[in-house]
Amino acid sequence: MPPQNPSDTNTFNMPSETLTQQPPPKASQTLTPVQPYEYHTHPPLSHLGLLVWPLMLTLPLLLNSSLMHYSSVFPRNWYSLHSNDEQGAWEPAWLPHDGALRHPLGLTLGISAVAVGHVFLLIYFRMYQHHQLLGKTIPIQSKGPSKYIYSEALTKHLAQPGGFLLLGLYLAITWVYNLLPESYYNFEGGIQYVTVAQCLMVQDFVQYAMHRMEHLSHPKVYRISHKPHHKFTNPKLFDAFDGSVPDTTVMILLPLFVTAHVVRNANVWTYMAFGSTYANWLTLIHSEVAFPWEPLFRKLGLGTAADHHVHHKFFKWNYGHLFMWWDWGMGTYRSPNEQWGKEFSVGV
Repeated sequence: MPPQNPSDTNTFNMPSETLTQQPPPKASQTLTPVQPYEYHTHPPLSHLGLLVWPLMLTLPLLLNSSLMHYSSVFPRNWYSLHSNDEQGAWEPAWLPHDGALRHPLGLTLGISAVAVGHVFLLIYFRMYQHHQLLGKTIPIQSKGPSKYIYSEALTKHLAQPGGFLLLGLYLAITWVYNLLPESYYNFEGGIQYVTVAQCLMVQDFVQYAMHRMEHLSHPKVYRISHKPHHKFTNPKLFDAFDGSVPDTTVMILLPLFVTAHVVRNANVWTYMAFGSTYANWLTLIHSEVAFPWEPLFRKLGLGTAADHHVHHKFFKWNYGHLFMWWDWGMGTYRSPNEQWGKEFSVGV
């Protein structure tokens, strides 16, 4: 169970950096009151939103099914485990190498799995916003989010392509040049769900440590690395992907590398499932609205959008992303409930 919320009313005192970023509202401005989110009165189809979680795994599940088994779709030499024999050898003239490289099929499928998961996430998110049968949406922060203009969001994200390019380069190099444990190239078997959970926990624990380190780093280092992501004090869904090159290196790539070498028994499908779940969950916790599953997730210590909004709003607390367990143990967790009727909407 999470620790009891402290009664100290100064728990959420904001640093001066936050205060200077938020000028007082003009006298003519008024906030529209937000009605409490009554979780016990969900529409009948609200919990259908939970289907978005297994839908994140659509591609690895489909390619291991009788409908579209990978062995009937791809040539055997594309997925052979052994890269040093004639079936698994891949020696493109345009890539520098001293021997056989890994065929990029697994790499391509992994990136595709994330993309397919994002498609289902976006479909659900749009339906959730506009169809009351799927649940009553409520903005996490009391003032509500700014209008989501997709063209504007795309322009902002494309203005910082370095993180995306670096992540793609990391995935390509570690895969093709045999820098992952041998099991990660194995196409035999299906998704190992326990191993997926282990990967998510290791990834998030290392990311928690790196996240705290960035916030405790020298102001000049923080300004270059992590502060660009914290320009979002009231984040929206895809603000998750707006990060600098140093931030991506420390918060994403290093934890990915450590995870792969701590959890060494994952196969291709498990690696794909881990990548898609991680990327899509990271997206969901940056949402501007609360989801129907959040009360249950919060009791279990699983990361929610409201938990992460605490971090973005106050620049401290809740350094974990997927799991709040590390914050519980280190005393850095603060529940969004403490801000109900203040900075946050009642009930989120």
